[in-house]
Amino acid sequence: MTIKHGFFALLFLAQSAFASSPVWLVEAGPNRLFLAGTIHLLRASDFPLPASFESAYAQSTQLVFETDIDSTRQTAFQNQLIAAVSLPPERQISDFFSPQTLRKLETYLHSRQLTLKQFSHFKPSMLSMTLTLLELSKLGIGSDGVDQYYYERARLDHKPTLALESVQQQIEFLASMGEGQEDQMIEQTLEDIKTLPVEFPLMIQSWRDGDSKQLETLFIEPMKSEFNAVYQQLLVERNQNWLPQINALLQTPDTEMVLVGCAHLIGEDGLVAQLRKAGLRVTQQD
Repeated sequence: MTIKHGFFALLFLAQSAFASSPVWLVEAGPNRLFLAGTIHLLRASDFPLPASFESAYAQSTQLVFETDIDSTRQTAFQNQLIAAVSLPPERQISDFFSPQTLRKLETYLHSRQLTLKQFSHFKPSMLSMTLTLLELSKLGIGSDGVDQYYYERARLDHKPTLALESVQQQIEFLASMGEGQEDQMIEQTLEDIKTLPVEFPLMIQSWRDGDSKQLETLFIEPMKSEFNAVYQQLLVERNQNWLPQINALLQTPDTEMVLVGCAHLIGEDGLVAQLRKAGLRVTQQD
């Protein structure tokens, strides 16, 4: 998965370009919930978070995350993930790449004191994620993001938490990213990481400002045009799976704070547009 076109969208990712935050209030009659667009990895300097998050948290009685964060920290999850992103014994990662891509990849790995052999039995999706995380760490990006921050807050404050999907579903999404487009995925990953030092600060500022137009330009439009299958799998299908659950939450008198990657909120297939299409009142918070 590439930084702009997939994994970045899992990691980081508004109708007005001048909106002030990535938090929305969704109302169905007297019932309501907050829909908060998050970034999963941040720099220490990115805290404190926009004030709209704290306001939504204070008004919410329970928090809803993409998955059970505590389970993702367990050894069992890590073992399942490694198994899912590993190739069968008869395959090697180099089987997926053209000679040109292979040369670029080996040159890049050499510049980072790495070798392709270290990744030979992993799927290209795992390689792309690893390269992305390595480059992010060089920029000081690796602190817990919004989701982890509020998960810990909820535990301390004894607020109940829910999950929109299982950890097994998360593993399946990560393991299958870019299937059928492995060569293109790695080519684009190598290109994208070159611009990461410039684009990450821009992405963070756009997120803080609730500037969905900029975020759509950075992530959604390129993803749809170049990796539409990934766009459908990681964003559209998951959004559609989540909508009934969000609607069910709106049938209760509780006020929930639903935290999902900000890429899930923007664009015509985003949750904001889909909830509005269903006739709900969705208002961006200051």
